[in-house]
Amino acid sequence: MTRRRIAGFLSIVFALALCSLAIAQSKKQIDINSATEEEMVAIGIEKAAAKKIIEARPYRNKSELVSKQLLSRAQYDKLKDLIIAKQAATIKETPTKPAGK
Repeated sequence: MTRRRIAGFLSIVFALALCSLAIAQSKKQIDINSATEEEMVAIGIEKAAAKKIIEARPYRNKSELVSKQLLSRAQYDKLKDLIIAKQAATIKETPTKPAGK
């Protein structure tokens, strides 16, 4: 009887651990400027919308998904905490002086 209780308790603990792991992974943000179609689909973006998002890159901010009519406001509101729009690092060019005199 005690073994059953322990086994039941351990199975509950294991199930809770799996749930918390799934929640932690689902809260990972993806960058709409570099994410793959599969990554977008995994957070809840429809496959057709993910393709359109990829084709319309780059984005200055994530709200452009609504302004460019790639996502509805309702879809955006559900996903806004899961997406970001990172900017590509810009390389500052410094003028070089010719070697010599």
